[in-house]
Amino acid sequence: MKTVSVREMKAQWAEIEEQVARGETFEVLNRGKPVVRIVAATPRQIVKWDDHLATALPPNGMSGQEAVDADREGRW
Repeated sequence: MKTVSVREMKAQWAEIEEQVARGETFEVLNRGKPVVRIVAATPRQIVKWDDHLATALPPNGMSGQEAVDADREGRW
């Protein structure tokens, strides 16, 4: 982890941003004390679950499709 003062961060933001995007972490110091940590954002992972109805636990002995059909009864 690298440290940088607030003044340096403002003056060199473009370079710091590039380094953070490559995985570097910065700790920003204000008057010698750490106040902020800058880390790269990690994108959310999307779970792909194509057969979710087939693998879901059946409620009350019903299959997943039967549970969906019962829930939709009268609405569709």
